[in-house]
Amino acid sequence: MNKVKRILKWVLISLGGLTVFLLLLIAGADRFLGSERGARWLYSKVDQPLAIKFTPDEVRYLQIGDTTKTPLLLIHGAPGGLFDWLAIAKQDRLYEQYYLLIPERPGYGGTRPKRAEPSVTAQGQALLPILRAQSKPVVVVGHSYGAPVAVTLGALAPERIQHIYGISGAYDPELEVTFGISYCINFQFFRYLLPSPIWVSNVEKLGHPQALREALPLFQSVKVPTTLIHGTADTLVPFENSTYLQALLPTQTPLIALPGQEHPVHVMLPDYFVSLLLGEEPVAPDAQE
Repeated sequence: MNKVKRILKWVLISLGGLTVFLLLLIAGADRFLGSERGARWLYSKVDQPLAIKFTPDEVRYLQIGDTTKTPLLLIHGAPGGLFDWLAIAKQDRLYEQYYLLIPERPGYGGTRPKRAEPSVTAQGQALLPILRAQSKPVVVVGHSYGAPVAVTLGALAPERIQHIYGISGAYDPELEVTFGISYCINFQFFRYLLPSPIWVSNVEKLGHPQALREALPLFQSVKVPTTLIHGTADTLVPFENSTYLQALLPTQTPLIALPGQEHPVHVMLPDYFVSLLLGEEPVAPDAQE
């Protein structure tokens, strides 16, 4: 019995040590990627001109490519950051038509102040200066929690947006998938123990149902051409989120179902999305295997 207790003790100590190590690793990676050096390192293999810019409210974003082309704004989910769009940014043919604008939403990366903003509407308002800084209408793409922000922009600045793409978007307040641990760490005490992106995303997660209810009138007013894409096997953000938004939008909205695909489809199928954005006929994921 004593031997079993000793083994159990060391297993628990090892798991605790591994957890601390992983949290420190995430915090260190977040600090590094939040620096100019880290952002440039992350995109060092993208062979395009890169500039790091800030809005007047300190939202940091990357500008990549030839700015005489069409601007393409890519909005990450939660947790998320610049790394969300690296697979797509590495696709050279994308720059034949676009230059990229990759922001870090309020609370993430090099954007300041480093605090959570659960309001979908406020998130959209924070990105408006990026749209206004462009000389042409922008194509806006949002993934996961970034997708409702993208749709909100369609209501806030329709004259500045050419098209909206919502990928694996979380739109329906009744379909939020919330794990028990989210409630356990929802105390100010954990704000100082957890890496910033985990704390911020958890605050967003718990506030998302109410934030979506508040954004509902904006969703219902969007008349910008919109395309929804969602994996049918998405367990983090169920596919029905996109059918919900499709029914809400006042204009006819195509919904592309990706059979058997999970949540991070933009990372798993970058070629598919580049083809879609370039107006080509994308190869169906099942045909790529």
